[in-house]
Amino acid sequence: MIKVDAIYNSLLKIEKQMKAYELLDDDPEMKMKALENVVDEFDAIGDEALEGIKQVTALLKKVGSEDIGNRIEMLKTK
Repeated sequence: MIKVDAIYNSLLKIEKQMKAYELLDDDPEMKMKALENVVDEFDAIGDEALEGIKQVTALLKKVGSEDIGNRIEMLKTK
């Protein structure tokens, strides 16, 4: 499943890099590095989400659509 902790940690890193970017007024090279780090973290979030989607899709294929339909109907009646 999707590892929410990994995504949360990436978002924290992005926030720190954006704060660093704002403080680096005179150093364009360091600003570029900060932006590269932000892009890397967004890429990591995307990879993590994609992996979670793949796992859920595989699970749904194993369970079968008829079983899922029956479970949804059970939940609607509760």
